[in-house]
Amino acid sequence: MSLLDLNSSITLLHAVAPANAMSLADNNSVNRDSILHCLQTSFQFPDYFGGNFDAAYDLLLDKVDTLKQATVWRFAMHSKANVDNDALACWQQLMQDTQDYASTKGLALDVELYIEPCRGSNT
Repeated sequence: MSLLDLNSSITLLHAVAPANAMSLADNNSVNRDSILHCLQTSFQFPDYFGGNFDAAYDLLLDKVDTLKQATVWRFAMHSKANVDNDALACWQQLMQDTQDYASTKGLALDVELYIEPCRGSNT
C-alpha cells in the first residue's frame, strides 16, 4: 500500500485507533465508496448527499461552520486493507481543503489517520 504524502497536516499513526475513529474501510477495502459512506454516516450527511467528493466537501464545510473550538477528526483503516490509492489521495485532498477552510475561520482542525496493525502476528 502506498500511503499519502504526509507533508500535510494529516497525522499518520501506526497504532490501534481510539473508539471514536471513523473507519475508511468497508469489507477491508478502502475505496471511493467506502470513504464516502464513512463520511456520510459519521457526519450524518442529509438524504440529498450526492455521493461524490465535491458534495462531501460542501457538507463538511457546513460541519466546520458549526465548530466552536479546535477539533480532531480521527479516521482508521487496517494495515492490510486493500487500498485504492487514488481514492485515498482524494480523501487526503478533501481533508486538507477542509482544514484550510477551518483555518480561514480561525479554527484548528486536526485530522488523524490510524493505520491499525495486525493483531496476533509478528508482522
